[in-house]
Amino acid sequence: MRPPHISWPWLRDMLLAILPPICAALYLGMWGYWVITGYHFTSPADNPIGTDFTYCWAAVSLVLKGEPGAVYDFSRMAAVESALFGVNPTVPWPYPPTYLLLLLPFGLLPYLGSLAAWSLTTLAGYLFVIRRIAPHPQVIWFTLAFPGIFQNLFFGQNGFLSAIFLGGGLLLLDRSPWAAGLLLALLTYKPHLAILVPVALVAGRRWRALLALGVWTAALVLATTLVLGLQVWVAFVNHIPKALKILESGSLGLIFMMPTVFSAVMLSGAGVAAARILQTAAMLTAAGLVVWVWSRGAAPAIRNAMLVLAILLFIPHGYVYDLALLALPLAWLGWEGYTRGWLPGEKTCLFLGWLAPIVLPLLAKATNVQLTPLVLMALMALALRRAAQESPYPGGAMEMLGQRP
Repeated sequence: MRPPHISWPWLRDMLLAILPPICAALYLGMWGYWVITGYHFTSPADNPIGTDFTYCWAAVSLVLKGEPGAVYDFSRMAAVESALFGVNPTVPWPYPPTYLLLLLPFGLLPYLGSLAAWSLTTLAGYLFVIRRIAPHPQVIWFTLAFPGIFQNLFFGQNGFLSAIFLGGGLLLLDRSPWAAGLLLALLTYKPHLAILVPVALVAGRRWRALLALGVWTAALVLATTLVLGLQVWVAFVNHIPKALKILESGSLGLIFMMPTVFSAVMLSGAGVAAARILQTAAMLTAAGLVVWVWSRGAAPAIRNAMLVLAILLFIPHGYVYDLALLALPLAWLGWEGYTRGWLPGEKTCLFLGWLAPIVLPLLAKATNVQLTPLVLMALMALALRRAAQESPYPGGAMEMLGQRP
């Protein structure tokens, strides 16, 4: 007798139902254990719990003492970090004063309470945005199991916040340009992530959203000035050249954690000049693809996925926690495949993208080969293929003519 046939779809569905909650429980359990067993703000490995969030909390502590300009004094910030957490930072505060304004409420809590509030509120917003992109019952489990979540929680970073502003803004673009402009303006707390946003809006002729982006950005700058004072902007501007120099040299020690073209070339041993040239080429390519996809009125999921992927390829300086943004295009492209039918190679590429935040940094550390840019390019190719196969999106074409769909 022939052995009974095992249905691959049945096995696949069972694994997909079981693995996401297991991975999610593993990630969150590891992070929870790290916090619970911590002693005096440190993990068993003597790293500050939340790692990078300690710098945020230290910066806000200076602001609450009435010294916002001191945040841009590297020696002063290093002294505060050392006094509070017993660590010596190697890079300066890299963010504009608008980020200090967003962080202020979290500085009113003790450190561990602030870290918990920061992680849980931004995670909740992140899950809400992903669920709106892909309204499938299992999408929350898949998102919680996404390695980009673990990296962001581990470092206490702001990848969730960036995804909320960028993903939420793009979701609202068709229905409420002014609300979309507000969220996209808030993304300027990390200016390098926002550079391609106006490029996309111009290419797509989204004039109301572009106007809203400009107005809300100006309002955010004004609000920051009223709360923190004009001097903080003077300190920030004077700080930029020195900060860029320290940031670039200080980052190279952890270059395997940078999922950028620049880091990939540097790891290969080709040198800084070659890294800059190829990173510039990647930036121009990313911008060009955004212009093409958005100008032809591609479907919202395709144009949005392309923009986020292009941003991740465009930035010369980024870390693994920025790959929390990768959940946005994975959700948009995955929902397109689920609802419209899968194209050859899509599931494989999406799975590689899902693994990228945890597997590729480890591979880069072990082999000096950084493959993340190639994975980003493969995902961009998926978006390009769908954009090329479809007719221009009717809503996008009508928007170009200034009409409602």
